[in-house]
Amino acid sequence: MNKPFSITALAEPLFYRGGLDHKVTRADNGALVNEDYLAFIRDGSWGKVECKPVCPGVQVVTGFGYANSTFVESENGWILVDTGTNLGSGQELLRLKAEFSDKPIVAIIYSHHHYTAGAAAIAEAYPDVFIYSHPLVEQNLLGFKNAATMRGGQTQVGQYLPEEGDDARVMYGFNSPVFDTPELNGIGHMSPTHLVADGEKINIDGVSITFYHTSSDATDSLIVHYADYDLVTHNAAIMPMLFPLYTLRAETYRIPQDLIAGIDCIRKIKPEYMIGCHGFPVVGKEEVYEMATAHRDAYAFLYQQTVRGINLGLNPERLIAEIKLPKYLQEKEFLFPAYIDLEYIIRGIYRGFVGWWAGDPADLHPPQPEEYHQIILEGFGGADNVIDRAELAFHQKKYNLAAKLLSSVLIVDPENSRARQVKADALRKMAQATRTGIQTRNFLLTNALHLEGKIDKNLPPANDFLPPANPDMVLKTPPGTFIKLLENNVDPKPINDLEVTIKFTFTDFNCSFGLALRRGAAEYIDSDPGDCAVHLELSHSKWADVMTGVVSLQGAIQSGDACISDRDNNWEKVYRAFEAIWGK
Repeated sequence: MNKPFSITALAEPLFYRGGLDHKVTRADNGALVNEDYLAFIRDGSWGKVECKPVCPGVQVVTGFGYANSTFVESENGWILVDTGTNLGSGQELLRLKAEFSDKPIVAIIYSHHHYTAGAAAIAEAYPDVFIYSHPLVEQNLLGFKNAATMRGGQTQVGQYLPEEGDDARVMYGFNSPVFDTPELNGIGHMSPTHLVADGEKINIDGVSITFYHTSSDATDSLIVHYADYDLVTHNAAIMPMLFPLYTLRAETYRIPQDLIAGIDCIRKIKPEYMIGCHGFPVVGKEEVYEMATAHRDAYAFLYQQTVRGINLGLNPERLIAEIKLPKYLQEKEFLFPAYIDLEYIIRGIYRGFVGWWAGDPADLHPPQPEEYHQIILEGFGGADNVIDRAELAFHQKKYNLAAKLLSSVLIVDPENSRARQVKADALRKMAQATRTGIQTRNFLLTNALHLEGKIDKNLPPANDFLPPANPDMVLKTPPGTFIKLLENNVDPKPINDLEVTIKFTFTDFNCSFGLALRRGAAEYIDSDPGDCAVHLELSHSKWADVMTGVVSLQGAIQSGDACISDRDNNWEKVYRAFEAIWGK
């Protein structure tokens, strides 16, 4: 039997049980949305674009895209922290800078890998610009482009939602700026010229700067201390809202202890001015310290109490029922749950600390979902009875129960129109009431629209802000990069009896790499693998065309732009293993 587990906490109304239905209001674009979330996103740092001085020699741009961009004056120019999510963002930052100074940008600092894409516009204007970053930025940038994360990111920021009406997205400046000129929506990442060590002190054009490594929503994050200004810029786990220790967009586990350590670094510095990647600047040593400490205590509390509950034998559902933030932390405006639902944090910590198994031995080797849920339907006396019961739950405002019951019907009969509509209705009611507008609302509404057949969430959204993959993106990476990415794109069936190493030679670089295939398992070889039975020769630029779908690899071979040597007649099997990537 589980031991008693209780903490001093404030029981909050549950939006998925009708507890916040009275908070639903209508935004200017017609969206039905939680009024507290609406006030947060409309009236906070993402409500409008502003470029303002923080102190003499420091300017910050807020509300233009997801993240801030900060200008720090040096002897001969400006140091720019973060360049936005596309080329157009970089150009707009140049325009904003021109409003307060005609001095050049002498250096760029990447706070982490999310906001590097405007750098090419800066470098075009100032070719001698230096770029400083954490050593992991380019490695993480490649992982950031994986398909699952990209789809999740599009859903998270409401790209599948309409601009007007009940289901409209309500994000204000929390998005990627979109420009009329398609090229400006492209990626302009520039490789860093200087990789900074943890604790490294550098004088950049007369400004004394200390760099600290940290982890938050990215493991390549920096805390940057400008001693001359008593200023810190950072991508630590301090935001104007509860920090997402977990996201729904499919990312790796965020280790709470690492996030807390980054916050403690800022608490130790205790600067007069703090400018995070997100939110308004914070001014005053006590104000900075109070905000940092409250964030630290919130995440430490959630982590410590989750671990305590795990040690008492509680599963995720029990943990969620028991653990709530203490009232004094819930009342902090800068811990408002606009981005993350507390329950997701607890589930994320459980998964990261314990793993996928929650203790029920029946889950070790469960039946196939179709079989299990078919039996559930039979126990109810048929799908119609389950739907009837779900409708009753819906009218009782037990929206989460209604949605879960209908999942059983749709697993067995995915096209059951009545079940799809009632589930969509339940998801929509939860979406309208949740305070977590940045994630929960958008995921719930996207799935509701998908159930109704109004969108296909498995295809790119109609108003996709992400540029299509283009050869330029490949050409800006080291030559072997997209060979390594093949490791996670192998169809093992055509090669389940084959052991072979493919040699890739890029003729314009005069360099070679390898990919060993052993009965479906793949291993990237970052050097010349020597003599191989399969040898593919082509230019890196043609490889970029292949990997972005401009031309199929077979087409490149037929046109003479690529040459294949196939000593043991294994190329056909190898090609079929990568046909989804290389084209037919």
